[in-house]
Amino acid sequence: MTKNIFLLIGPTASGKSNISLQLTKDFPFEVVNADLYSIYKEMNIGTAKPNLDEFSSRYHLFNKLDPDMNYNVSEYCLDAVDSIEKVFANDKYPLITGGSMMYIYQLLNGLSHDYNILDSDKKIISYILDKYTYTEIYESLINGREISNGKINRNDKYRIEKLLERLISPNNDKKKHKGLYFNKNISITIIFINICDRELLRQNIFKRTCHMLETGLIDEVENLKQKYNLTLENQSMKAIGYKQVLSYIDNNAELDNLVNSISLATQQLAKRQLTWRNKFKVDYYHNYPELDYKSLHDFISKSLA
Repeated sequence: MTKNIFLLIGPTASGKSNISLQLTKDFPFEVVNADLYSIYKEMNIGTAKPNLDEFSSRYHLFNKLDPDMNYNVSEYCLDAVDSIEKVFANDKYPLITGGSMMYIYQLLNGLSHDYNILDSDKKIISYILDKYTYTEIYESLINGREISNGKINRNDKYRIEKLLERLISPNNDKKKHKGLYFNKNISITIIFINICDRELLRQNIFKRTCHMLETGLIDEVENLKQKYNLTLENQSMKAIGYKQVLSYIDNNAELDNLVNSISLATQQLAKRQLTWRNKFKVDYYHNYPELDYKSLHDFISKSLA
């Protein structure tokens, strides 16, 4: 069997989950998750995670981590490649689906840095992050000249943490991910959901936000917070929806403000996701809201012929 890999990518709330489910019914596909926050267990409502009970054998890289754990792009690339090999071993085709565009881009094109971290180093990093504030860590790195002033913003917690990882964790014998494009035995087909009616997408984002809250998002976040002792510093709680709800719980804010803040943040995310469109070698545009499934079905059939 030719090693064909398909990607179904696009902005949030554009129908990727429903389309991927239908595709697994019509083609020998198994889904490899490319949404960072769907990798976490028990984060279901806010990630719009598909119901995996009936089709669990067709899905990979969902519910892998506890919500108090960190995860990085290097780990994702290694896990995704492992999942892809498992799909091929099942005589199926991988369908990589999600909206974490940077992770997808690095999976395809390779990593410029080695982010592999030993477990012992992770414990050291966790200790530093618990003992010191990000401002104190930033000042220490500036004074030690590990970073030059202005290169990283003192409020950029993500980049400060990643710099810590690179400084503390030595290079080990794991190879850097070179990117799927560098594997000559693989054929890659990218399907991108393009947005023709952004106003309709905004309306659907608002409706989806209301639905998430009506179906228990606040309770989900409250339970996660209590079970795992989560704060806004945890990577999982940086997810849109979870971040706002956690702030709502901690600050006892107004519910109407919560709906609007989640909707606005989701709209901004969709806009950022669309800017990645030109960075991918797109083979087929699936237009939202038309979503002509027959045309998509015919395209994939010809690609597999």
